[in-house]
Amino acid sequence: MRGRHFVLCLAAVTLVGCGSKAPPSADPAPAPAAGVYGDPAVPVAGRVLGTVIHTQDAEELRYVVLKELTDRYAVEQGITVTQAEKEAYAAQVREALSKDPAVAAMLVEESAEDQAARLEIAEAFILQWKINRALYQKYGGRIGFQQGGPEPLDAYRQFLQERQAAGDFSIENDALAAEFWRYYRDDSIHSFFEPGSADEAKAFGVEPWASAAHSG
Repeated sequence: MRGRHFVLCLAAVTLVGCGSKAPPSADPAPAPAAGVYGDPAVPVAGRVLGTVIHTQDAEELRYVVLKELTDRYAVEQGITVTQAEKEAYAAQVREALSKDPAVAAMLVEESAEDQAARLEIAEAFILQWKINRALYQKYGGRIGFQQGGPEPLDAYRQFLQERQAAGDFSIENDALAAEFWRYYRDDSIHSFFEPGSADEAKAFGVEPWASAAHSG
């Protein structure tokens, strides 16, 4: 059961993922109290929307800050995911998985738990794609390639700069701050869609879960 579940989750992320907020490489420890993230024995790295973040990893700091801010942004903008969208996404993932005979055999015995897991994955990635699209529509800028899908890199930088100036988050450690912002300011670590290209227009112009309908 656990092996099949892992395969489904991994394939869903790899094949049809749309997220730009990559989680930390290891699952963080559960927050010991409301308003606290990480191990309180670790120095404070930053704060976001009232949550104190304890970590020594810049990627983890970026993940927590971005997740908190964009979760709130989605609520403010009324960004939601419908059941039909989740089912369309999950159906595309299932179709892609079925092309591998080994995985197809697992799908024959798929449980209700596995089906629910794929719908949960679908909701998370569709929501992230919609957030990315909304930020791109507001701020514009370049769109970066990511394994999980298109990332509105310049839009994220402007959004974060505004939120920091507004006091929604702060970074307490200078070294972590430099690495945090490097992701958004160092072009050498990114690849971008060609400005004005058809691929760039399609990045947020075509909903990934509706691609089959568009292509057919």
